[in-house]
Amino acid sequence: MAERLAALGIRQAGKATGETAQQRQDREKKEKEERLRQAEEEDTRREQERQRRLADEQVTPPTVGKPGAKKPPPPPTRKGQVAQHDVKQAEAESKRVDQQLAEQALREQQETQETEIHQLE
Repeated sequence: MAERLAALGIRQAGKATGETAQQRQDREKKEKEERLRQAEEEDTRREQERQRRLADEQVTPPTVGKPGAKKPPPPPTRKGQVAQHDVKQAEAESKRVDQQLAEQALREQQETQETEIHQLE
């Protein structure tokens, strides 16, 4: 039975291994240190990978252009179209008011001329 276990690479429990308690403690201590070292290496590797991914995902701030560079015109907006319509309405209104004032001034001038003519008669 021991030969079959040995052929399969399985150790038999008990004293048949030929290992003293001190040797077993030393072996277990070395194995524990090796596992700890491997775990630390794995943690370090994962942390580096995480940092690399974070650096790749970070959005870089937009670069500042030349200080003398011409700024592009703002994009047209619907509000701008409404504003243009409002501007046209305001211009039409001001023309109408100007025309009314001119007509009123003309009427007043005609009335004063008529009153002068009546006074002269």
